[in-house]
Amino acid sequence: MRTFTAIFLSLLITLFVVGCNDKSQPQPPSEQPVTDSSVPVAPLSQTTETNIVDAQPSISIKKGIVMYQGTVRYMNLEGGFWGIITDSSQKLLPQNLPSEYKKDGLRLSFNAKEIKGMMTIQQWGTLSSLSDITVIGQVDSKASDPRI
Repeated sequence: MRTFTAIFLSLLITLFVVGCNDKSQPQPPSEQPVTDSSVPVAPLSQTTETNIVDAQPSISIKKGIVMYQGTVRYMNLEGGFWGIITDSSQKLLPQNLPSEYKKDGLRLSFNAKEIKGMMTIQQWGTLSSLSDITVIGQVDSKASDPRI
């Protein structure tokens, strides 16, 4: 019995030492190309052109500038202000909307850049600076303000 115990302990110790000295590293997962043709769309999509069917914004070559299509709306809150609701239902609070575009229901195509580090009393939408504004149509006005 002593011989059996000695052999068993010898084998057990040998296996333990061999197991501890095994320095095999886990292999990183192999990178496989994505074969799915669908692309997830976020509120600020990173496509290069506007998809009119999905009405998603697109990022231009300049960092942070996004092209949108949307409808100008007069909001009778906090003293009244002009906002734009994009075709993807995003709310933009334009800092520099020219007076000729301040018409409720006016459809615009424009580039917008988010303004960070600045607060407004409206607390509505994303504060943005607009550029390359083009009128693309008109929809029914929803404003109850007679100035419009």
